[in-house]
Amino acid sequence: MSTQDELTRQTNINLQLRRQLEACRREVLEKCAKFCEDHAAGYHPRAGWDLMPRTEKYGTHAGQAYAKGIRGLIGQ
Repeated sequence: MSTQDELTRQTNINLQLRRQLEACRREVLEKCAKFCEDHAAGYHPRAGWDLMPRTEKYGTHAGQAYAKGIRGLIGQ
């Protein structure tokens, strides 16, 4: 295999890995955004801060702002 062929092969591998990494990054950030939307932080004087599933699906809460910021990282 010539040097040029090897360089092309390595470049193609690198590009494929970059695409896979970007897809994983987007997936993880979307899961984080969804988690923020579906959970609410609450403070309990005896127990401290806690995350709970949201029971009400109307109105806004802080998790929506976090989700919007996270989605901004992936251009959505």
